[in-house]
Amino acid sequence: MLTLDALGVNERVGPVSGTLEAGRLTLLVGPNGSGKSSLLLAAAGLLEAEGQVELDGALLDHLELAELAHLRAMLVQHSVLPAGLKGYELLALGVPGGEVTEAACEQMAVLSGFLKLDRLYARPLSALSGGEQQRLLIAKTLLQVSPALNPDARLLLLDEPLAGLDWQHQLATLRLLRHYAGLGLTVVASIHDINLAAQFGDDIWCLHRGRLAARGGPEVLTPELVAEVFEVRVTLLEQDGRRLLLPDSGETENRQ
Repeated sequence: MLTLDALGVNERVGPVSGTLEAGRLTLLVGPNGSGKSSLLLAAAGLLEAEGQVELDGALLDHLELAELAHLRAMLVQHSVLPAGLKGYELLALGVPGGEVTEAACEQMAVLSGFLKLDRLYARPLSALSGGEQQRLLIAKTLLQVSPALNPDARLLLLDEPLAGLDWQHQLATLRLLRHYAGLGLTVVASIHDINLAAQFGDDIWCLHRGRLAARGGPEVLTPELVAEVFEVRVTLLEQDGRRLLLPDSGETENRQ
């Protein structure tokens, strides 16, 4: 469980308070510049912030960096890839303890099945597309907190993990995140597609101008909220328990 108490980053986000539950996938939505990245970085202990962040009752700023890295993993939005590595070498960097054991190979195989990584392992990172690199980075991050390899892992944070991915791999990634939440982790990710958020998120946090505009289940994504936060008019369609927010053709709110 991740608890934020008046968390704020100067001129970027906050104060934001709330609890993100273990065993649930929380998806952050909001326009560009709404504070999603800053919130995630501060929650990971990677950005100086006001307020407090607690992970299962322990204050993050009381933990050593090595201990923190053992408890949580974060995929940042813009990763710098090590030069000269091949796909499998990048993935191996995410294995807890650094030893590629039989158990680690089994977890790599599971991730490879979801993200179609087999053809990427032997290729240099420089020869891969942005989406292919992103899939490897997602897998590397997930390995770090895989309960089968790291039973102490508690938290998984991802900043725009779907960026650069085609539709097939976006869906595969979201299914993986739900799987990891089902293993007992607190999983939080920012995404831009509000319909995917409504379909896959257990909980939705919507940020607007650095503040928490709404939170709750997928039902908080209403046409009124979308018009206010995203400045887009949408129509809500519901069928078989699913919600779809369809943009009105040519209709965009013009607000200052």
